[in-house]
Amino acid sequence: MSAGPLVVERHGTVTLLRIDRPEVHNALDAQLLRELDRAVAAAAADGVRAVVLTGTGTRAFSAGADLDELAGLSAEQAHDVLTQGQAVVARIERSPVPVLAAVNGLALGGGFELVLACTFAVLAETAQLGLPEAGLGLMPGYGGTQRLARRVGAPVAAHAILTGERIPADRAHVLGLTPVPPVPADEVVATALGLAGRIAERGPRAVRSALLALRHGADVPLEAGLALESALAGVLTGSDEAAEGIAAFRQRRTPAFAPTPTEESS
Repeated sequence: MSAGPLVVERHGTVTLLRIDRPEVHNALDAQLLRELDRAVAAAAADGVRAVVLTGTGTRAFSAGADLDELAGLSAEQAHDVLTQGQAVVARIERSPVPVLAAVNGLALGGGFELVLACTFAVLAETAQLGLPEAGLGLMPGYGGTQRLARRVGAPVAAHAILTGERIPADRAHVLGLTPVPPVPADEVVATALGLAGRIAERGPRAVRSALLALRHGADVPLEAGLALESALAGVLTGSDEAAEGIAAFRQRRTPAFAPTPTEESS
């Protein structure tokens, strides 16, 4: 199904979202960000257990913010646009279901910032990541200065941001920007869908709880993170989902996990 600049495809309990603006290298404009925001939220409330995000074509996942939309804005107007974009990216980062980026080509500027907000990324061998804004008299504005430094350290982030040098897929894997070795370009979406499918087979409450612990734990002291982990793990251990998972393991069968309350209410 196509919704303007975003194509939405349902694959069982996995949703594929494809940025569909190849004529501008899948640049991110306000309409696209709004539709992406709605699509990720809708997927999480519609029985979907994982989302894959990619771009149309082989050239670009997304080449970043649409410069035609930013040109000529006052400082105040630009601040409003960037704040709204940051909010969309942050909501994707906080999605209760995993969002996997299938990076089929260039992910520059806002495109790279979008990848950084995803749960993890699968990169094509031809993919390149970069933050070229300083070369245009700009700087990252959708969270790049913050998320990249937290992922790879301040010196590596400063080098990428201040020089604009692109990070090729193999280097991104070494840096930990992707946990998956780069794959041929024509396999990147299938690989991401396969991983999403594996996640979708696991306990949906367990996946959501683990994501919650990972995200919140990264921003609090260890003791607080451990307290959150034990609270979430305790609830899961006493749940019907865990009972089904353990019973299936003992009986050597595939577990039949029930939908989460969020899924049931959709």
